[in-house]
Amino acid sequence: MNECKFCQIINNRNDDEIVFETDNFIVLTDKYRRTSVGAICLIIPKNHYRNLLEIPNENGNELLEVIEIISKSMQKAYNCNGIRIWTAINKEAGQSIFHSHIHILPCKSIKDRLIASFPGIYDLARKIFTFGSHSLNKKMRFELAEKIRREINV
Repeated sequence: MNECKFCQIINNRNDDEIVFETDNFIVLTDKYRRTSVGAICLIIPKNHYRNLLEIPNENGNELLEVIEIISKSMQKAYNCNGIRIWTAINKEAGQSIFHSHIHILPCKSIKDRLIASFPGIYDLARKIFTFGSHSLNKKMRFELAEKIRREINV
């Protein structure tokens, strides 16, 4: 699907941005947000499925393994106990990119859950909400991803 943002990313990816990869899934850091602890990761199926409910059952175990690998590695990398795992199914639930993806968020406090709920509008340094287009620079995304990559034991 040429118009799908995630299909474009998967087909034109930069390997430095990949946190982890299997035959059917790719894990990247979120380009627009992070928590106070570290990177938010997106688990994205390589094949286009509109939402989680369309992922074939035969990929279910692999998906659960990826969630476990990333979550445990994230806990070690960022020294945090809290992990939030979520996805949205359809516009009414808040899905804005219609290619299935699962968010993995490292959390140390309620503030991290708040940051994750409002993509790109919480300025960590100034501790205020800001509006407009924000993105994490490539160097920061690489460094945050590298911390997780170092903890992955497969």
